[in-house]
Amino acid sequence: MSVAVLRTATRADALALAELARRSFAATYAPTHDAARIRIHCDSVLGDAEVGRWFEAGAAQIVLAESGAELLGFVQWQAAAAPVPARHAIELKRLYVDTAAQGSGLGQRLFDAVRADAKRVGADLLWLCVYAGNERARRFYVRQGMTAIGRVPYRFVDQVEDDLALGLDPGMVTP
Repeated sequence: MSVAVLRTATRADALALAELARRSFAATYAPTHDAARIRIHCDSVLGDAEVGRWFEAGAAQIVLAESGAELLGFVQWQAAAAPVPARHAIELKRLYVDTAAQGSGLGQRLFDAVRADAKRVGADLLWLCVYAGNERARRFYVRQGMTAIGRVPYRFVDQVEDDLALGLDPGMVTP
């Protein structure tokens, strides 16, 4: 696999982003959740039309990683209220890396893009929610210096899950 190029996503990328998001979400939740419920969630929350709406408001930033025509990953973030007091918080909404590209350092490059933007805009908190059962992601974010700042409910089809909220002062350097 050649080195991935990072670039700002455009509306023309929406279908590829939706496909990668559904694939990544399903792979993450498959060990702990029913396949039918995963499909329902992916079709509604990560459906083509829903992902297309990510570009309508203009508030979210999306950077994708590609190698040639192959989408390998993406990260999405936006200004959003945090579960703790903050003057200007940036929420890392999604960071997905295709299974084939995991372990390549691509997740780090995508996270660094968010951190750099949060610092550039003067954010005092970079935060995210992570599924408590996603040990790989939790370890990754802890390596970035993120610490627990609370818990946030996440609606998964017909149940509410208790996701972990992690936060980081964006001025911090990677440990």
